[in-house]
Amino acid sequence: MSTTNIQASVGRNGVNQRDDVVLVQTLLLARGFARVGDADGDCGKNTIAAILDFQSNFLKNPDGRIDPGGTSWRNLAGTYPGLVPATAPAPGAPPAPPAPPAAAAKTAAAGAAAITGTVPRPDAASINVGLKFVSNSFMLAKIGNPRDSYSQLCQTPTLPLLRRNLVLDSVGPFRVTGLVPAVLSLKAVMIDIEREQPAVYRALGTAGMLCCRWVRGSTTAISNHSWGTAIDLTLNGVLDVYGNNQVQRGLTLIAPIFNRHGWFWGAAFRTEDGMHFEASESLIQQWLPSLR
Repeated sequence: MSTTNIQASVGRNGVNQRDDVVLVQTLLLARGFARVGDADGDCGKNTIAAILDFQSNFLKNPDGRIDPGGTSWRNLAGTYPGLVPATAPAPGAPPAPPAPPAAAAKTAAAGAAAITGTVPRPDAASINVGLKFVSNSFMLAKIGNPRDSYSQLCQTPTLPLLRRNLVLDSVGPFRVTGLVPAVLSLKAVMIDIEREQPAVYRALGTAGMLCCRWVRGSTTAISNHSWGTAIDLTLNGVLDVYGNNQVQRGLTLIAPIFNRHGWFWGAAFRTEDGMHFEASESLIQQWLPSLR
């Protein structure tokens, strides 16, 4: 996806230019709002409903519309890889709060840097101990193919078994759409993170869970996000850089908690993917009897 911005409003009573609608739909799908359907450029009732669901996370009175440079656009685009949101305030938006005193700002910046600052990725032998990442062949055999066709953009699953077992729910600091047992497991993970690493918990956000697409850079391998069993995390709205063999310090603090709950950390992949956590093979095996 290119670095861009919507040109006009999208949603209820919006201008709804096709390219703008496709961009908003794609970002909503990437964040797990599957009720959009596909990114087809048609701003219908499902897209507006998804915008309202998304806005309910941060607006007291969601209006179902996303304006260029507005609060909803900045929240939607701010942590999506390769996309730089406009920073201009929306018309009629309240003024920004005054800057904190210098000493408080310095302390806050230091705390944020301690979480989002990077360190060399841990040795693969020291993480994910006893856990195995899931292969496409395993997931296809155990659950089935989420879709008949894929691209690099997020699309919704068509597999009936998968669609019956999806849920949109809060897991603590954010909401996700994913496989029901995966979402329940994430709730438990987040409870432990809040207790053991409260500063990291307060910084946590997500760049998406359910997202039917190819693995980055591939046209043959299906992303595990396609089954709603993987999640990408942000810290203070910042994505860990993919494939640079460095990981955000905050991720190293919560990875053991994810591992304890049976989640595999993507920092151990051949191409480092520190923001990525996915249900391990043993965890998927535990969940299979619960799928209906």
